[in-house]
Amino acid sequence: MDGTDAPPTHDGELTANDVIETFPGDPGEATIVDVPAREASTVPARDVLRPRLAEALGHDLYSHQDAALRALARDENVCVATSTASGKTLVYGLAIARRYLDAGGPATTLDGVDRGSTALVVYPTKALSRDQERELNDLYETLGLDVTVRVYDGDTERGETRREIRETADVVITNFAGVNTYLHDHDRWAGFYGACDLVVIDESHTYTGVHGMHVAWTLRRLKRVLGYYGADPGYVLTSATIGNPDAHSRGLIDEPVTVVDDDGSPRGPRDLVLWNPPRASSEDGDAVPQTQAETGTETDDDAEHADRLPASVDAPRLFSHLTYHGAQTLLFTPSRKLAELSIERAGRARERWSGYYTDPERGTDLRAYHAGHARNTRHATEQGLKTGTIDGVASTNALELGLNIGAMDATVQLGYPGQRQAFWQQIGRAGRGTERALSVLAADHRTLDQYVVSNPTYLTESDVEDAVVDTENDAVFATHVRCAADELALDQTDADSFAERERLESAIELWRRAGQLSGRLETGVSYTGPPRPQSTVSMYATAGEEYAVRLADGVDARHDPEMEPLARERVFRDFHEGAVRFHEGRQYEVTDVVHEGAQPHVVVQPVDVDYYTRTNREVTVLDAEAERSREIGDFVLHHGTGTVLSYYGTYDQVRIEGGGKRRQNVPTGLPALPMETQLCWIEVPNDVEVRLVDRYGDFAVPELDGELGESVHVGYAGGLHAAEHATIGVAPLELMVDKRDLGGLATLSLDAHLTAATPDPAGDDGSSDASIRTPDSIAAAEARIRSRADDLERPPASGWFIYDGVEGGLGFSRAIYEEFESIAERARALIAGCDCGRVDGCPACIMDDQCGNDNRPLHGEAAIDVLDALLGQTSTTSESTADEGTVNEDTADEVTPERGHRPTLFYS
Repeated sequence: MDGTDAPPTHDGELTANDVIETFPGDPGEATIVDVPAREASTVPARDVLRPRLAEALGHDLYSHQDAALRALARDENVCVATSTASGKTLVYGLAIARRYLDAGGPATTLDGVDRGSTALVVYPTKALSRDQERELNDLYETLGLDVTVRVYDGDTERGETRREIRETADVVITNFAGVNTYLHDHDRWAGFYGACDLVVIDESHTYTGVHGMHVAWTLRRLKRVLGYYGADPGYVLTSATIGNPDAHSRGLIDEPVTVVDDDGSPRGPRDLVLWNPPRASSEDGDAVPQTQAETGTETDDDAEHADRLPASVDAPRLFSHLTYHGAQTLLFTPSRKLAELSIERAGRARERWSGYYTDPERGTDLRAYHAGHARNTRHATEQGLKTGTIDGVASTNALELGLNIGAMDATVQLGYPGQRQAFWQQIGRAGRGTERALSVLAADHRTLDQYVVSNPTYLTESDVEDAVVDTENDAVFATHVRCAADELALDQTDADSFAERERLESAIELWRRAGQLSGRLETGVSYTGPPRPQSTVSMYATAGEEYAVRLADGVDARHDPEMEPLARERVFRDFHEGAVRFHEGRQYEVTDVVHEGAQPHVVVQPVDVDYYTRTNREVTVLDAEAERSREIGDFVLHHGTGTVLSYYGTYDQVRIEGGGKRRQNVPTGLPALPMETQLCWIEVPNDVEVRLVDRYGDFAVPELDGELGESVHVGYAGGLHAAEHATIGVAPLELMVDKRDLGGLATLSLDAHLTAATPDPAGDDGSSDASIRTPDSIAAAEARIRSRADDLERPPASGWFIYDGVEGGLGFSRAIYEEFESIAERARALIAGCDCGRVDGCPACIMDDQCGNDNRPLHGEAAIDVLDALLGQTSTTSESTADEGTVNEDTADEVTPERGHRPTLFYS
């Protein structure tokens, strides 16, 4: 709008057009998506509830609530996968009420009266547990039932209070970390467990990846203990809308599930604004590159290619603008630090544009909200939102889940949250009844954000991402086998019910040799290791070895970062000696790392320096072995297991201001770190390689050293590298996966990274069993790859790997294997649709800030050609000559002089 006039205020309904027209300065590029209203579909409560409950409830049920309650009445397990604020809590709340009345009333007293019906309700966060405790108590008060609902978790007072809850509560609310711990003392819960006829898993879509694995096995252990006390409960899972609610729910509870996903709740119309910030200019006071100090994360070397204002600047401006116009607004941010920073920037926006915002008191009560705040502070903010006394809140995803904060007028998202289910879950917070709601997505320059704003229909497609829970990780499985044996001796009945016999016996043998289990399934397997093995389970890591974070001696305890334990790989990558890290806006230097002993740990001290550190990583894949394969046209796709060897040998000190290198290649003194994991890989047909090497043979990257730098294969290799980046980058568009849980490797020597058909003739030390030993350095790994490539009867195939970045795997690469064509289509559209105009791309398309090769070489057009060939499309990126159109089959496998020497060791 014109810079001389104050904008009109909108105390009524604020529309997308109002926002664009009144926003001070350049609004950038805005696309408006109209999300239509949905009418309610209701059923009389008396149709499914007994008269007493129906009359006390006093209103009809949505059709999905009716369907879920009917399925539960048929003793079916149910997953309710519907939208935010669709009344999922009422489903299990009423199910508990029905069972309570069927059992004849209250549970037990401390005098030991027989239990009636009990229910275990598991939430993902403590804050949600306490919020829902209030919700359920209010429901039962409305229904006139004396149902006792209590929270039992790490914050519950020990002693008599805990005993009282165990022995008298009808409904116990907890989290899975608690369930894992309390199973050790199941005898204390005998009465509650024996009467338990319902287990509720709220927000079940959040249980994916490593955490999902642990939850799945914890539920199997819980089922064993409940069965021991004679209970056979039903299960209710409530979920956001995901692509595979049936498979995901079955993966968690290992039982059939009835999915209820036909949402009967009403929804008002919504203006959805996809906001791509304007180009940055020197006049933008906040438009400086984000520093690590501001965001709590590293700056990235690709920032120079991002010429738009970052979302971390424009989203707070939008937040401030909406609240000024009377719209109570919730701003979602990706970190605690950005939640706090957004409040500051919202205030600065008002000051800078004071000519527009002429009323200094209007819409100024803005608060930050995240788990780092004290409980009473969070509760006060929740109440302020609910009562309307607070104008706006900048929050992490802590408010994405089902906390009762009332309905907002508007939401703003600081960047795309990564998945459609999270996107819709967040924007679902806005909307008062059937009134029009407003939601704005402020896009960042990253790959997913730019894809979404360039392809608005992606958000409104009917399919959403699949949630991945995988129970095949042997390290996680073995951890829970040990716990299960501690809780109840393992025997023949556990073969195939808890786990398949062969796998169970292998895990038992592992722990028997370690001296922690004794006996056999025929006679009973008992735990003989250190007390409480449950305490060694980390719900967010696969391997047992974790590093505690300790404050250096002599440092004031108020500087304690209070960080969660770190996985070994993260210590090598981010917390080696000499590393400088930001945590909650404060700098810490790692002064020591203790790898040995009963408790490995990292020692840190607070510092105030003008740099942070970035560790340099070299990586390769060894001994990949296919377990399944399929053809995609002439390409061959494989999935299996292999070793990923990472070497964090050096690090750089990077200046916070400007991003220049203060020191480079400082040695870490660390060895290479092997990781056995799951991976998939694609083989490119030789005729495609020949054609693209010819097409892009003149492409060069002067900075490249070694045999690749002098090869005609640089352009084609850059295409493989770019295709690898893009397929990993868009994987979250199809699956609920964080791309940071994935890694990749593009290579011209694919076969040399696979398990050798015959053992290598000799290792570095002359031994004949080198093929079964993991090299202890990247140099040794390269020697093995070169030797294997030289021994091949034909030139090795080219292609790329995608691997799970966690020991034992997460199931993500297997899901990518199954959805590869869809992911490849997304990747192709991402690259082709980017307007950066650069052969080597930008952070919005093929550059990746995690790239270990400094994003070199990359070639976007060659990547499109590779993906076109994969998808069976005709390439459009280059004019093809008649000679280029075909490849002589008799010479396709030859490395001709015209093509030049084919580099053996290129991978990136």
